[in-house]
Amino acid sequence: MRHQARVGIIADQPLQQHLLQNVIVEEGYEVGVNTHPEKVNAALLRSDTISVWVVNLVDSDAWDDVLEQILDHSCAPVFFGDGKAPDRNSAEFPSWRRRIITKLKEFSDPIAEVKSAPVLDLDALINANRVDPSDVIKLPARFRYANPSQVDHVCVVAASLGGPSPVKEFFDRIPADLPAAFLYAQHIDEGCIDALVASVGRHTELKMELVSEGCQLENGKILVVPVSREIQFQANHTVEILENGWSGPYGPSIDHLFKNVVARYKNMTSAIVFSGMGSDGTLGATSIVEAGGTVWAQDRQSAIEPSMPDSVSEAGYVSFRGSPEQLARKFVEQLLTDTTSLEVTAT
Repeated sequence: MRHQARVGIIADQPLQQHLLQNVIVEEGYEVGVNTHPEKVNAALLRSDTISVWVVNLVDSDAWDDVLEQILDHSCAPVFFGDGKAPDRNSAEFPSWRRRIITKLKEFSDPIAEVKSAPVLDLDALINANRVDPSDVIKLPARFRYANPSQVDHVCVVAASLGGPSPVKEFFDRIPADLPAAFLYAQHIDEGCIDALVASVGRHTELKMELVSEGCQLENGKILVVPVSREIQFQANHTVEILENGWSGPYGPSIDHLFKNVVARYKNMTSAIVFSGMGSDGTLGATSIVEAGGTVWAQDRQSAIEPSMPDSVSEAGYVSFRGSPEQLARKFVEQLLTDTTSLEVTAT
């Protein structure tokens, strides 16, 4: 009996990973894992969350041992691409895309024709209590009063279904003077974004606002990422809102945002993936780790929908998982101990 697929992608070049993911998602499939062959192991290949593997290796001779491992250990069907994908704008791209989708449909059906942003209970969130004020993490005196404009660390907080509540708990515990700037990317209908800002930002000591033209990343501030417009980052920490939308089936695209932040902030980037369905963020996490940044995720026990943090973790990019409280405490501790990358102005 044919069944609906979560697709696993194994490709040895970031561009190949990106093209394959976009093509597969556009066709209505869900990508559960998108990883480099060096991250492949027997446990990943035996995962029962993957219905079919798509393997596309440009330099296949370099990965003979991985190919053998895939064939020996995969519990799901495997099909192999035909080398380097053509440029998306080339005349060869449509036929390459058609071959990939035709092969995929031999194994499984798409999960859905159209994806929509998850429905969120913002009324319940607005009425939710904040954490006890005594549980806001205290900073040592020497780290207080960071210069707002001297941004040395950018943390991207990403979430989808079930995300706003744990994200709110995380931000409610973060002290106002922490020397870090935050971006919050939430899969949500665009008409609900103002309510999201009002509800998640209701109790936090941090400043929280929706990205607007010309706004800047600042220490102690959370910028909420727009749903329908891509953003990039300038040398003076100014946010540029582009005319085009995000790539991928949801807005904002977490994969796309991770790549754009890394393009500007390199190893000063970190990400925390909270509750959500799907695999958005898994591909983009590659760029963060390769740049020397860190990726953490909410644990299964505290997540309403763990598939999104699970996907990033299963791909091998996550170095710490925990509850919202544990993530907040670990984040502050990690930031404050990394004194070589901080230049804090005390008053």
